[in-house]
Amino acid sequence: MTRKFRNQLFRLHTWIGLYLSVFFTFMFLTGTLLVAGFELESLGRPAIWTSAAEEERTASFGDIYEGIKSAHPEGDAFVILKRPAPWFVDRTFGRSGWGERVSYWTDPTTGAVVYETGDPGFASILAGLHDTFLTDSRIVFILFSATSILLLFQMVSGLITYRRFWKGFFRWPNSSGGLRSWAGGAHRLTALWALPLVLVIVITSFYFLLGGLGIEGERLKFPPPAPRETALPDGFDGALIDRAEANARDALPGLESNILVIPGGKGGALKFGGPHPDFSELRGGSTVAIDPLTLEVLGVHTPDDLKGLSTLELLMELLHYGLWGGAFSMALWIVLGLVATSLAFTGSLIYAARLAPATSAEGSFRRIWRGMGVLRWIYPLLLLGMLSVIYWRVNPDAYIPSRVNPVDADIRAAHLVLYEPLRRDTPIEIELRIGVANVDTALVEVNGTAAQPVDLTQDGDKAIGHFRFDPLETGNEVITYLKKPDGDEQKVTFRMGSPIW
Repeated sequence: MTRKFRNQLFRLHTWIGLYLSVFFTFMFLTGTLLVAGFELESLGRPAIWTSAAEEERTASFGDIYEGIKSAHPEGDAFVILKRPAPWFVDRTFGRSGWGERVSYWTDPTTGAVVYETGDPGFASILAGLHDTFLTDSRIVFILFSATSILLLFQMVSGLITYRRFWKGFFRWPNSSGGLRSWAGGAHRLTALWALPLVLVIVITSFYFLLGGLGIEGERLKFPPPAPRETALPDGFDGALIDRAEANARDALPGLESNILVIPGGKGGALKFGGPHPDFSELRGGSTVAIDPLTLEVLGVHTPDDLKGLSTLELLMELLHYGLWGGAFSMALWIVLGLVATSLAFTGSLIYAARLAPATSAEGSFRRIWRGMGVLRWIYPLLLLGMLSVIYWRVNPDAYIPSRVNPVDADIRAAHLVLYEPLRRDTPIEIELRIGVANVDTALVEVNGTAAQPVDLTQDGDKAIGHFRFDPLETGNEVITYLKKPDGDEQKVTFRMGSPIW
């Protein structure tokens, strides 16, 4: 390879590194923190940590469901995860009685609820920053994933321009020549040690890029269940879940189900998923779908049924997030992630020390800033945007409106909208949205008090009203009486249950 080509490659490597080193530093650092993001978030939650051995975790999906419904009768459970990590109790993603997203943590032996966590938390905020700068934009996700191509170029060009790089794995940076010498040595050393992780990030991020572009392989589908009037049939309980799981095991002997998906709509099925001894866990789990009404098996899918890129999905996720080897791989990914973060940062220092010679009036960071030219203003704008979105997401006054459906009527009759969370000793205003046409009068009875009229605002042939609500420790029931001009009256009852926090 000619010296001229190597020099041109080095200039391009340096130019890309100059403008993207801050971005890559941010991505490596947030990705590293995300490997143990929820563990860091949960340091102050001793109730969800456990040292129970796997054979001691005997609570069935039915036990867990009953434990949740016993503690929060008005709440809903959607996804139950057994052993989300060896050091955590079982986790269920669900919804509170007033519609707020919540995770229920249950004892792995008894199924009893031991803790509840809300959303968003530190880990989810960090994940949003890492994926899309909290924009939740598909375009941004595609752009972020596309930087894997530039990262691959940086990796290859760096190895080409670093002659006899295989001799540098233990070459400690020399500081005798000043910042320029030390930064160059540290950058080369961290590049070599971070090489395995960087290569994995390149491959997995490119895979995510294909998924963002819609190239993700065939998605498995199950036949629809028998028609029913509600999301969950009458009499749905933990015993029914356990019978359904028994049918799933009969349909696929050897299935070690550790995840249950509970339908949230009339067309959904119970889905039991988990590893199977006939397939490597790196290939993915197997799933059995059960009709919640008839308990008939709707279908069985194993990793052999996957087609195209979907066959690699679980492997790519395990590699990217450092979960392929449990606690060992998480620790390794954290160490290598910090090394990769140092790699990106020392790249900036090289520019400061080598491409922009020092002056008495300028420090390293100022030289990096000045060297970026007009593009340097993009970073502070991104920082301001991220800080604004973070504040919007974690601000105590910020709350995603939640919906409460009736317990004794069609959900189209009326529903409540909460623009503030239900919290102990905190009065809130609740919006009543009436779906029945031509209602001109509404009375609201709150927690057994005398029914009071609600001022209605007509919205076409529907109506909207507001009323004050003072939460109690238990109960929190709202009864509405909807009246039409012809005297027709409908009673609609809402139960929100006990405030969790």
